Amino acid sequence: PIALSTVSLAQSFTVQNSNATADLRGLSAAPSGIVWASGTNGTYLRTLDSGTTWVAANVPGAETLDFRAVQAFSEHEAYLLSAGPGEQSRIYKTNDGGKTWALQFTNHEPRGFFDCMAFWDHDHGIALGDPVDGQ
Repeated sequence: PIALSTVSLAQSFTVQNSNATADLRGLSAAPSGIVWASGTNGTYLRTLDSGTTWVAANVPGAETLDFRAVQAFSEHEAYLLSAGPGEQSRIYKTNDGGKTWALQFTNHEPRGFFDCMAFWDHDHGIALGDPVDGQ
């Protein structure tokens, strides 16, 4: 998989090799060249140098999850959203650059399925999912 970075206000792109074996699904940039990515098999990636080097890792205990969305706030703080039916849809948070991840929310609706998330600050966000019974 590769990650792309913009140069000169999105006028061009540079291909960057992430060296990850997972399929990548989400990308979120924080200030100062910090970017987090998310993917299959419980994978997340982080770069602290605008994509020159990427470090890939897995959230412990989440190796079967598909992380479809990521929200980066800094080199230390990020959220990951996994998608899947029922309790496979979860939200995790790290405050230490991915050394540890805390489960923030689990979907207990068996037919629910998270699709994406967005945050407007460090503590407030929204997760969207497929409708259940048309609602």
